[in-house]
Amino acid sequence: MATNDTFSLKRTYKAPVHLVWQVITQKEHLKQWYFDFAEDWNLKLGSEFEWLAGPPDGKQWLHKGKMLEVVENKKLSHSWEYPGYSGTSIVTWELRGIDDHSTELTFTHYFKVPFDPQEEALRRENFVEGWNHILNIGLVEYLDKIGK
Repeated sequence: MATNDTFSLKRTYKAPVHLVWQVITQKEHLKQWYFDFAEDWNLKLGSEFEWLAGPPDGKQWLHKGKMLEVVENKKLSHSWEYPGYSGTSIVTWELRGIDDHSTELTFTHYFKVPFDPQEEALRRENFVEGWNHILNIGLVEYLDKIGK
């Protein structure tokens, strides 16, 4: 589902909900398939964290986030901004155990205040492409790797 201010993706993974939760919340897992968060990443409400990310041969963007909601094995929500650039968004990961071996993820990236469309790298379509790759390839491959 996609609207101008929201991108959502629903995906089922062949992994128990507790494992998917660990993979989307623990730094040692995150750096293997997503981003390498700084030491300030933690699940405490209101905590702020920063990370650098970008293409291997391009600009590394400073990202800033703040933990907004944490419900163990069910929901993680945090803000997402680029210091020095306009815009703010909220990223939400909602998990639902289907059975002992399958988890449904409903992922939403809500563009609360759109990022500057004049900044090529911050265009909405880049986020859609990136999230599709991260959730449909990166996370799937990582879960397959550690589940064996």
